[in-house]
Amino acid sequence: NILALLSEVLKDCGVGGEEKVAKLCYLALTSRVCERPVSLAVKGPSSSGKSYVTSQVLRFLPNSAYHALTAMSDKALMFSDEELVHRFLVLIEAEGLKSDMASYLVRSLLSEGRISYETVISTTTEGPRSLLIEKEGPTGLLVTTTAANLHPENETRLLSVTVQDTKEQTKAILRSLATDETSEVDLSDWIGFQEWLGTAEHRVVILFAKAIADLSNPAGVRFRRDFGSLLTLIKTHAILHQLNRQRDEDGRIIANLDDYLMVHALVADIISEGLGQAVSKTVRET
Repeated sequence: NILALLSEVLKDCGVGGEEKVAKLCYLALTSRVCERPVSLAVKGPSSSGKSYVTSQVLRFLPNSAYHALTAMSDKALMFSDEELVHRFLVLIEAEGLKSDMASYLVRSLLSEGRISYETVISTTTEGPRSLLIEKEGPTGLLVTTTAANLHPENETRLLSVTVQDTKEQTKAILRSLATDETSEVDLSDWIGFQEWLGTAEHRVVILFAKAIADLSNPAGVRFRRDFGSLLTLIKTHAILHQLNRQRDEDGRIIANLDDYLMVHALVADIISEGLGQAVSKTVRET
């Protein structure tokens, strides 16, 4: 159970609580190897620890897995030299997505798997001429924000997970700060594992996918996207545990019910809340 092991190591890294957020971040970041990565918005009030949890999970991955920024200009994605193929764009605070142009470019990258933008440039010899800028994906987005909602067109393309602001979670953080026994954890094995995953088998078959579809409650149109994210996360969990999974005659990994149960525990409430079919514990208390 790699995600359970992740939680144990994160405690040594000084992360108190927020197991669900950490596991989902790691699983989403690993989905970069899939055809359509699962993008994630980590939400919470200021000082809730969302950025800290995210930054600690990033330590378990090689730099080649993501491109992290605290902010970016409107057209930075188009002109950046960074390759984004099977990588994650990580934005610490969603301020970098405030402009319509930045939101549009990210939306194109998530939905179409690429950016194709034609603009006009001035040249000394030919005068104004058109220039086609293309940026290839697929690319995932991991963003932290204090906002309750992002741009409505982007919101439906992300799974939103909220860090806990309960008294119990605050106590867990206080205990972590009080002990101050954070050790310098060697994460080289975790980084090596992620590098290996980049070259390992990524084809997964979910034999029970149709059964999940038939048993699901399509309470809103956005569930069409959420269902795709659900299947991708199941595939990602199977990819993580591929040495313990059976293969079909074509060599594809066969996802089993353990993969579904773990993913269900992580996203069932998130998807239900996104569809307006459930209310979080925090909102109920409020």
